[in-house]
Amino acid sequence: MTRTKLHLVDKHGNTISSVNRAAAEAAFAWAEREFPQIDPALVADWAEEVGKTIETYGQRVESPKRYAFAALHGKVRQWMRSKASKEIPVGIGVDLEKWVGVENGIQRMMDRTILFNELKAKLNERDNFILMLLLQDISTPAGVAEALGVNYAAAAQAIHRVKNRIAASMAQSEKEEPESDRYCRVKG
Repeated sequence: MTRTKLHLVDKHGNTISSVNRAAAEAAFAWAEREFPQIDPALVADWAEEVGKTIETYGQRVESPKRYAFAALHGKVRQWMRSKASKEIPVGIGVDLEKWVGVENGIQRMMDRTILFNELKAKLNERDNFILMLLLQDISTPAGVAEALGVNYAAAAQAIHRVKNRIAASMAQSEKEEPESDRYCRVKG
C-alpha cells in the first residue's frame, strides 16, 4: 500500500514549517490507522487543513502535535456524526451497478430517449407537439385542447391519433428488431 503524501502549505501557498508538518503528518497517520473506514483522501484533506491552521496560529499553538491530533480527531468525530450514516459502502461490479441503478434505470432512460427521438422523426410537427404535451403531464383532452386552441372533441381525436401512430411505429420497430436490448447490442 502506498503512503498518501500531504500537500502541506499555508494560506499563501508556502510550505509550512517542519515542526507543523511533522505534527500534521503524525496526526494523519494516526487517523488513517484508527479510522480505516473513512476514505484516506478525506482524512488527508482534513490533515492539510489542520496543518494550515497550525501554521496560521504560529506561536499561539503551544504543542503543534497535540493540537494536530485534537483537531483531526474533532474533524473525524464531526464527520462520523453527520456523514457516516449517509455514505453507503459498496463493492465493485454488480454491487456498484445495483447501488447506482445501472442495470435498470439508466438502461430504461437511454431506451426511452432513443425511442422518443425515433418517434419525433416519424411524427409530424403537430403530433410531436401533442406528444410533448402528453409527456409533460398534460394528458387530458381538456389540457391539450387549451394548448392547441381547439375544442375538446378535436383534442381527444388528436390524442387518439398520436397514440395510434406511436403504437404503429413501435409495432414496426418490434418487427424489425424484436430484442429488447437492441440499442446496446454490439455488432460484429
